[in-house]
Amino acid sequence: MQLINEFTVDASLESAWTALTDIPRMASCIPGAEIDAVDGSNYDGRVAVKVGPVGLTLQGSAVLVSQDDDAHTMVVRGAAKDRKGQGSAEATISIAAHADAGRTAVVVTTDLDLGGRIAQFGSGVISQVSGRIIKQFVSRLNIMISTGDNPADTAAPTSAPTALPAAIAERGALVQVGATMLAGIALGLAVGRAVYTTR
Repeated sequence: MQLINEFTVDASLESAWTALTDIPRMASCIPGAEIDAVDGSNYDGRVAVKVGPVGLTLQGSAVLVSQDDDAHTMVVRGAAKDRKGQGSAEATISIAAHADAGRTAVVVTTDLDLGGRIAQFGSGVISQVSGRIIKQFVSRLNIMISTGDNPADTAAPTSAPTALPAAIAERGALVQVGATMLAGIALGLAVGRAVYTTR
């Protein structure tokens, strides 16, 4: 399945790119995501997600495959599994940003493979929750850029896992999209929207 999303950040290209490439801080913009460990360009983490009636805590890792600060592009690859064995996700997330009238336009493309129970839900369910997540992600990202605050510290508390489109994204994404940083997967899934193709 492929998810594609575009969104705009209320900041200059350089400010937005600095935020987007700070994976631990970016993960704090994704509801339910936490980074557990960082080792160079490898990130371990988890994210609480809910797809339809299925609640999961996905745990996994992501690696920064490439980052071009001049072209403002990066690729993250990640994989995660539910702690209770209900599902899994693997994703390759490509992020590209460009200046747009003093703001920054971002395109996130997520190539996503889902397994287990979570794979039974169609694109309709994923599409329903992704719209809410992209709004939350972009809002938190704008707060982080404009104030320097950690969005997780300023966001209203929630008692239930955030309804994400399946894992990290996230990106979509945002991601899903997006960490179980898997900021990669979370961002890609978090920000993914209804442009789906089946492999």
